[in-house]
Amino acid sequence: MRWLISIVIVAVLAIALAMAGRYDPGYVVLVYPPWRLEISFISFVLIVVGLVVGGVVLLRLASLTLNLPSIVREQRERRAARKRDENFLGGLKAFIEYRYQDAEQSLGGWQGEPARVGVARVFAARAAQEMRAVLQRERHIQEAVEHGAELAAQLFEAEARLDAKDAAAALVAINHAKEIAPQHTALLRLELRARQLTGQWDEVDRLLDLLMRTNALEPGLAAQNRRMAYAENLKRRAEDDRALLEYWKKVPSEFKVDPWVARAAARAFLQRGGDDTALDVLEAALDREWNEELVALYGELRASDPRRQIEQAEKWLHAHARDARLLLALARLCSVQQLWGKAQSYLEASLAIAPTAEGHIRMAELKTQSGQTGDACRHYQKALTLCRSE
Repeated sequence: MRWLISIVIVAVLAIALAMAGRYDPGYVVLVYPPWRLEISFISFVLIVVGLVVGGVVLLRLASLTLNLPSIVREQRERRAARKRDENFLGGLKAFIEYRYQDAEQSLGGWQGEPARVGVARVFAARAAQEMRAVLQRERHIQEAVEHGAELAAQLFEAEARLDAKDAAAALVAINHAKEIAPQHTALLRLELRARQLTGQWDEVDRLLDLLMRTNALEPGLAAQNRRMAYAENLKRRAEDDRALLEYWKKVPSEFKVDPWVARAAARAFLQRGGDDTALDVLEAALDREWNEELVALYGELRASDPRRQIEQAEKWLHAHARDARLLLALARLCSVQQLWGKAQSYLEASLAIAPTAEGHIRMAELKTQSGQTGDACRHYQKALTLCRSE
């Protein structure tokens, strides 16, 4: 359409010029003694225009001729840049298509802009990691750092070290990355994993606070990590009464009745001889959520008021009449109080619901105490059989 308009304009100008020449009486005389040249004004104008256009064309040709080497060089550079782009995109395509060997070879040797070289080496390192090529991975990471992709390289290095369960090396990479981006969310999540592997549970608490403030963890995952951190910190403080009590006071109320945390707290208090405190912890947790492991631990406690402990367990029995663990716990508590008849009744009920090695051992001990050695031997044999089958 543009060419058609241009042709129409040129045609109109040509017609106008022809008509002007036909009716224009003017002329131009050029004198250079002894010569004289007389031409029409229109012809003179056309000649001048032709000379100007010809001069411009000649100048343009001369300029192109002089600049021809640089033009050829630029074209070659453009072709080389296009080829580099194709190789880079080909390497990325190979990576997302899980062709890790092709990706590592393409991106590991790619050369171009330094910033893009750094990105290419990070992808090459990831491809090498998928192939378990450790030496290539480390070489690519080093080159990525040298070409300005240090944050991406250190993040991947930390991730790779964590996958290999090398938390110490992962923390070294994480600390380097934190110098660049201290509040990087993915970096904080990686540090959380590393601190958990190294057992630095106070640091885990701190990192969870940071991640929760920025909504960087799903609520379910955050609660699971919190539960684990509280339980492990309670275990670590089991050797210090004051530290244990102070930390337990800081645990939020909703986690104090969590089975995992309550079990850890009860065992920690039990280790320090705080059976009454452990009893309170377990009763609060069991009133909120029934848990067989907590019930079994409840039977191990020796509180200052054992009858109250038995009464509480018998109250639970109304709602959990067929809970073998609860019956076994009651049998143990009654045995401590030398309530042999009740202990045997609870043991028989427990074994009738779910025979266990512990239940048979407890029954064998009762039979031995009452002089029924034959029955005791049978229960020991059953306990041994159950242990072997497990």
